Parts: sequence; structure tokens; C-alpha cells
Amino acid sequence: MHRLLAVLCFVLVAGCASAPKSKPELKAAAAPEPSKRPPFLNPAEIIKRIEDSSVVYRIDGKDSPPGGWADQLWPQRVQALEAPRVVEQGGERVIVEWPESPEARALLDEAEPHFQAKRYEEAGKLYEKATTVCPQCYFAWNFRGDAAYFAGDSATALGHYQQATRLNPNDHRSWFFLGNALARLGRFEEALESWAWCLVLNPRYPVIRQFFRANAGLGLVVREDVIVPRGYAERDGAEISIQFDPDHDPAWFAFANCKALWLGEPSHRQEMTGTTKEHFTSLEEMECLGSALLVHENQKKKGETERSDPTLERLSRITEEGLLMQAVLFEVGARVHPQVVLTLDDDMRQRLKTYVLKHVLVPASSVGKYDL
Repeated sequence: MHRLLAVLCFVLVAGCASAPKSKPELKAAAAPEPSKRPPFLNPAEIIKRIEDSSVVYRIDGKDSPPGGWADQLWPQRVQALEAPRVVEQGGERVIVEWPESPEARALLDEAEPHFQAKRYEEAGKLYEKATTVCPQCYFAWNFRGDAAYFAGDSATALGHYQQATRLNPNDHRSWFFLGNALARLGRFEEALESWAWCLVLNPRYPVIRQFFRANAGLGLVVREDVIVPRGYAERDGAEISIQFDPDHDPAWFAFANCKALWLGEPSHRQEMTGTTKEHFTSLEEMECLGSALLVHENQKKKGETERSDPTLERLSRITEEGLLMQAVLFEVGARVHPQVVLTLDDDMRQRLKTYVLKHVLVPASSVGKYDL
């Protein structure tokens, strides 16, 4: 347990210093500097604060939904843009819509019936005209690549997809298409890199997940979520309801206690983030998941593993590798803001790519007993 606590403290300093620069909906005020921020509370300290509080906390054992309480804990708050463009404003990365070209859009619309009817040559001619009237329209280059790809000309498609990623490296779809073309050309290592970038930019992109389920011959799988919360907290009038699923790992009770503390004690949120306003912050999720992991490890040491959740075993290994922040951003942050990664700096994006290649998009042969 001491080793895990030390790792969590390191992640707090090293990881949170690079917290995402996000929209006001996600970040209401600047958090305190890491050196001035108090350490995470352990499960016993959380319980002590709850017991000493004037707020009424009620414990409710309750069956969790099949996928845990993730949807309830982390509902989407920010709408994704169809064609995202990342610009610098005030020293931060901000997402805006890619400029539209009416002339190019008209050509793309004209080409669509041809493409749907598999008349790829006719569609390709119109897509080519679109890239001529609007060379900066990266989505037109993607469409042009699609026409070549489905016509069986993967080499030509590759060039068009590469142009799309050069023009706008922030649209996950371009990287997905690029990976497909590379794979068809037998360039599998490069394809893996492209698919990884697709998942980095859009962690919950359903198409790539369906793609690997339908193409098992590639030997790759996209692992299921590792953060599957079986604990939850919510307001019930003036009280805070602490809910946990007794059929799962007792560690989730510690998680639920922590979520309740963040919900019921504005002073704790102020202490950790510099504001009492409720908003997504990776600090909250890391403290609460860290609390769960400490209990999980303690249960293991005592040999009490009959209700141990495999997801927590996976998350424990991820934490020991210093990648808990990446797991939180990938699985939690992307639920709240589907394009939150686009606001991150290049170093954090690279760390997310490392996380994806180690723990998300992996060889099917590496999936073991701790995977769902």
C-alpha cells in the first residue's frame, strides 16, 4: 500500500502540473500550484472528514448498472465540433470550427450519391474538383482518399489521407483512414501508429472499436474501459447519498466516500482546486480512484479477493507505471468533453499515445485474465 501511495503522490505532482487547458465548462479557475496543493486524502482521512461534517451522509447499498455508474458520474457537458480546428488564444489551445467553403461543399454534396452507389470514379472526380477550389479543405482530401480506397487504389488513397492529416492533424477520422490505407499496403507498424493517434484524439470513437471487432485477423483489440465505477454519490435533498454495489470490490465504497466528500464539502474542492464551483477536474478523479486502489491493494494483502474487480487490478498496474492521469483523461475526461485532448499540449498527447499503445490498442494475444 505504501508503494502505491508513493506512486499516487508522484502522479499528483508530475501529472497534474500538465492538467488540460479546457473550456470554462470544465475548468472554472486555475488550480493551486502543485507545490502548494495538499496531498490526496487516504480512505481513513476521507471517512474522518465525513464523520466530522455537519452535512448528512447516507449510505445506500445498491445494484450498479451493467457498465457501472460512469454515465451518471461523468455526463457529457461539451458538444463536439464536426470539423475541429485548434487555435492558440491567450496561451491556451481552443477548439473552433474549420472554415467552410461553399463551393467545395456543393461539390462534396454532388459527389455523395455517386459514392453511395459505388461509382467511385465519378465521385473521385468531384472530390478532386473540391480539393482544387479549396486546397485547405482537409475533409475534401479525406473524401478523395475514400474514393480511391474503395476503388482498390490504396496507394493513391494514402497520399490523400496524408494530405488531410498535414492540413489538420487534430481530426481523429483522418488518422483512422490513414491507418486503414497503411494496413492494406502491408505497413502495419505505421498503421498502428495512425490508429493510436485516432484513439488519442477521440478516445471513445465507436467506429474504430467496431473496426477491430470486425477485423479480428489484424490481431489487435481495443480493450474495454478500465474505469468501471461501482460506487456513486449524489445529492438527495439536503443529504448526500453514498451508493455502492455490495456485489463488487469493497474498494468502490472508498471511491463513493471520496465522491461524496467532493460533493458535500465545498471546502475540500476549494482546497484542492482553488474554487468551490463544481466542474470536472482530474484531481478529483485521481484522488477518488487512488482511494479505491489503496483499499483494493490492502484487500489483496489480506487475501480477501473473492469480490475483487479485475478492472481495479488493471488500474493498479497502470498507476504503478505513472499513467493514472492518462487513464483519467482517456476514459473520464473524454466522456465529459469528447474533444478535451485537442486542448492538451504536445507532451501530454504523447503520453496519452504511450498509454493507448500499452493499455488500450494492444495485440489480442496479450489480453489476459485481468481483461474484460
